[in-house]
Amino acid sequence: MDTNQLKSFVTVAHQGNLTQASEQLCLSQPAVSAQIKALEGKLGVALFIRTSSGMVLTRAGETFLPEAEAFLRHKHKLDYFARTLAENYAEEVKLGLIHPVDSDKLAAVTAMIDNAAPRTQLHIQYGMSGEILSRIQHKTLHGGFFLGYPEHRGIRALFLQDIAYSLICPKQEYDNIQQNLPAALESYIWIEMSGVASSHKHLHKFWRANRLLPKRQIWCDYPQTIIDLVANGIGVAMVPSNKADAAIDEGRPIAVIEKYRQTLPLHFIYTHEYEDNPSLQLLKQCVETIWQIAQ
Repeated sequence: MDTNQLKSFVTVAHQGNLTQASEQLCLSQPAVSAQIKALEGKLGVALFIRTSSGMVLTRAGETFLPEAEAFLRHKHKLDYFARTLAENYAEEVKLGLIHPVDSDKLAAVTAMIDNAAPRTQLHIQYGMSGEILSRIQHKTLHGGFFLGYPEHRGIRALFLQDIAYSLICPKQEYDNIQQNLPAALESYIWIEMSGVASSHKHLHKFWRANRLLPKRQIWCDYPQTIIDLVANGIGVAMVPSNKADAAIDEGRPIAVIEKYRQTLPLHFIYTHEYEDNPSLQLLKQCVETIWQIAQ
């Protein structure tokens, strides 16, 4: 059976969208569509129902998907084994990191990997949750951290902990804001991370829940700069509570609006296709162990 056709089928099934699947596969939409049609012709069944909102698996498609996934997992495992036969082969583990992850825990994971497999090269890539998810889907990362709920077919998630978030404001504005909550928050500039960050989506849910329509936003993807901007009186922001508390301990002129403390779940995510990959297994085991120790 044609491996490329199976890859196209599984990717479209996971994405539910031909355009997104084409981007992930680095192929044109007609090429992906042709591979799906060829596979359907070979099997003699329709695998998808094509709707205005996307590609929906038929009953046959739902039945065939786990078998196709299992085939690709085995092929990936075989490819990995073949690479290890090279005389100069060196193990590489690629981990996606987001800013709310505790640096001490990350250091402990790094040390554990080094102790368990000293010849392994660890490559840590920074990004926001949406970027980490995309890289994992594109197979450029073995696994990574994700803030929120990764509701994507083909993605596995290991819950690690809840991350507390605090709404912070300039210290000199605290009393004015407290007198008229939540309406007073509408008149301030909101400093937020861009759309690929899970905290961005969470913040917009917070606005809807409190019937807020902020009139102006500033997008900033560097967490420390967000706190700096609030400390300089520019606006308000939702940031990890430990970062807010540390800034206050350092004497930064910010205040926490206690009424609006929030939590977001932190997960370790990876693609189902990499489930049997030794690099992922090592990474997952180390992450799981460190977070269990820290509980």
